[in-house]
Amino acid sequence: MDKDKPGIQSGDKDAGFLDRIMGLFFGLGDPERERKRALKAIGKTLAKDRFKFYKPKGPVVEPAVARLLYETYKSVYAVRKLIQPTDTSGVLKSLVIESLMTDRQHELKAMLEERVIRERARTQDIKALASSVKDTLLDFVGTFDANRVKEINTLYNELRAFVQFCSFDYYFTLRKFDSAVAEDTFSYKPKFDAINAEYVIDDLRDFLDLLDALPLEADWQRLFDTLTAYRGVEVVDRDAWQKTLRNLRIVAESRVLERIVQHASEDPDWHSSPVVHNARIVEPYLNEIKGTVEGVLQKLVAERRNNRIEKLVEQVFGTTVVARTKNYTAKANVMFSKVDSGGFLHTEALNYLKAYLLDHFKKDVREIVQDLLIVRGKWVTSVQSQQVSDAYHGVLSVSEGIVKLDESLAEEGELGQKLRRASGRVVDRDPATQKPLREMLKQVNDEAQRLVSEAAQNLIVIGKTLKVLIEDIDRKEPQFIINWKALDSSTEGTLKERMSEMYRQLYYLVQLLQVYTAKS
Repeated sequence: MDKDKPGIQSGDKDAGFLDRIMGLFFGLGDPERERKRALKAIGKTLAKDRFKFYKPKGPVVEPAVARLLYETYKSVYAVRKLIQPTDTSGVLKSLVIESLMTDRQHELKAMLEERVIRERARTQDIKALASSVKDTLLDFVGTFDANRVKEINTLYNELRAFVQFCSFDYYFTLRKFDSAVAEDTFSYKPKFDAINAEYVIDDLRDFLDLLDALPLEADWQRLFDTLTAYRGVEVVDRDAWQKTLRNLRIVAESRVLERIVQHASEDPDWHSSPVVHNARIVEPYLNEIKGTVEGVLQKLVAERRNNRIEKLVEQVFGTTVVARTKNYTAKANVMFSKVDSGGFLHTEALNYLKAYLLDHFKKDVREIVQDLLIVRGKWVTSVQSQQVSDAYHGVLSVSEGIVKLDESLAEEGELGQKLRRASGRVVDRDPATQKPLREMLKQVNDEAQRLVSEAAQNLIVIGKTLKVLIEDIDRKEPQFIINWKALDSSTEGTLKERMSEMYRQLYYLVQLLQVYTAKS
């Protein structure tokens, strides 16, 4: 063989032979032998252990383990009854956070309560109030620096680890050592027996998982104060817990229970699997407050808007119950529930506008503005009369458009049939089937919005003209119409009073329509 080519050399053969010889004598490289050697070493350590928890021969778990569990059980049983490990309610989280808040933080938070905001809303402009409240909210959020957030999250996670530790089924385990032990009752003095390790090995595994997750160096007084505030009663005997804590700390540091599990389960590599509690509760808490504050402000805006609408409707119609549209209505939106479009969007504005045009414009306004002022009035210039005439006919055109749109949306109407067909083709959660209906609704809503906006603009012109004409009546030398006396004699009541009432009604109607056009 060429010495430069790779191959098995004599040195390699000798090394492999020596390894096998050493392995035969000392068990080196044999996993099973290594495991048994490790278990033997663990057993020797446990036999000499000062806790006297375990006898490797048997193997047997001694009553001393039961006594440790029993004293722990007495200290924490009330927690197990009052608080569940799954109890992660907002109340508990809020208590933890607020227990660590400064006086300044509490002051800022109080200013963000709905009751306080509503109280301020009685005397403040809503926009100014919203700006002030948002500034307070920013100040409040800004007070939670990184250190305070860490402190809060740490306390909450310590609390959860403690509650989880208390949830261990001590009673079930202790009954294996003494079947006479009663649940949550400690008048009986137990007589614990040594038992075969196989009966409690799984219990010890579970207990160790919880013990190793327990924050032994936590600020227990602060933690218990939080639990007391949460439940309204002392849930832990603090003096008894301090004694139990000292014992648990010593046992945890010694790792004696871990060795017992390793030896009894014949698994020297076993280690506990503590749950790591790493919840972050501050950010969700602040987001909830932000959402609540924004919701309150939005409710206030909506309430003021609705109150204003109600008052304006009352001023225009003398009642708040007004229904004139037949098909372009909020009720019809049931048909579009499967589509994320909102359905008909301008139902109220179109309804009120149609009601005014039918009930007042085509009667009183026609009689005064068209028949009397435009036709029979002698204007100083034709330009002045032409402006109001154009506005008047513009409103008439809108009136015809509203009637046409509303009737077309009836079941037998052209648009109504198209919308129903498109709605019938919609499949839940399928945007492609929704698109035709959304596009059709947009066209209808755009037309409704155009009609309202155009009517408002023309009504403003008519209203402004009426205002100057009311003032013109009493002038010795009129600037707009020169035959006021003749016009006044041809109408029931005084012309000025009728024009003033008409102007008042128009003014409130325009205000009403502008509430909706401003929103859109």
